[in-house]
Amino acid sequence: NLLVKPVTGPGVKESTISFPAEDLWFDVDTMVGVERPMGHHDGSFSRTVSSDIDKIPVYQRGGSVIPRKLRLRRSTEMMTNDPYTLYIALDESQMASGSLYMDDEGTFNHVNGEYAMSNFTVDMNESIKCEVVGSAVWIDQRPSDSRLVERLVIMGLEKKPSTLMIGQVTLEFDYSEESKILVIRKPQVSALRDWSIMIQ
Repeated sequence: NLLVKPVTGPGVKESTISFPAEDLWFDVDTMVGVERPMGHHDGSFSRTVSSDIDKIPVYQRGGSVIPRKLRLRRSTEMMTNDPYTLYIALDESQMASGSLYMDDEGTFNHVNGEYAMSNFTVDMNESIKCEVVGSAVWIDQRPSDSRLVERLVIMGLEKKPSTLMIGQVTLEFDYSEESKILVIRKPQVSALRDWSIMIQ
C-alpha cells in the first residue's frame, strides 16, 4: 500500500515516478492526492516531484489504512505503549480497509497465539469500524487504555460530514475543503476493542 521512489544518485533534486493508474495515490507528507490524468484509469502515468536531501517520495494507495506511531523515541521498546494514528487514504468509492497486528513486542508468545489483529473498515458514507480478532485471554489482560488510537487522518474525502459519533458521544473534527483532509483527534478508542464511528 506504499509506493516509494528511492533516491540513489548524488545531487538528485527531482525524481520521475510512475503511478499505477487504477488507484488513487496520496503524498504521505502533505497527505494531498496525486493529480491523475482525466479519464486515465488503466496502465500508469508519470509525475516529476521534488526529491532533494530532505525528501524521499513516498505515497499511500487509495483504499488503504496504515497505522503509525509518531512519537520519536530512543528505542522501539519505549514505543510499546505509544498511541497510534490511523492514516486512511480513500479510494474513488470513499472507502478503505486495513489491519493492525499487535503482540507484547518483547517475547515469542505470539507463537502460542498471544496476539490480536485489528481490522479497520471505512465507508465514509456510513461508518468507520474496528473489529478485533485473536486471543481473547491475551486481549482481556491488556488495560482498556492500552494501544490507544489518538488520531484518524482521512485523505481524499470529497464531502465534509455533519456529525461523527461513537455511541452517544459527538466527536470533534477538522476538515479542509481545499486539501480534502479530515482529522479526528482524541476519539478515546483502543485498537484492542471493537468500536464504530457513525457518520452523518
